[in-house]
Amino acid sequence: MLKKTEHAPTVRTTAARLALRRHGRESLSDLQFLEEWATTPSNDAASILRAGQIRRTNPDLMHDITTGIRQSADGQNHGQPTRRIA
Repeated sequence: MLKKTEHAPTVRTTAARLALRRHGRESLSDLQFLEEWATTPSNDAASILRAGQIRRTNPDLMHDITTGIRQSADGQNHGQPTRRIA
């Protein structure tokens, strides 16, 4: 007989973990979406609308997640400035 395994929620930023504790597993999908959006925004209409709706309802959370993603990226660059390609 197979057992159902529980996987720990996977969110990377402190802000997302705090929001997950506060709002429960129902918010996991939105939090994962926000972290992915902060990493690599998508240009499809559904993603743009979803990100905009979440940003309007909770701009502080969006800001904190974006900041957390950027800080972790800076840490991976070992303090080197991120180079942007024009």
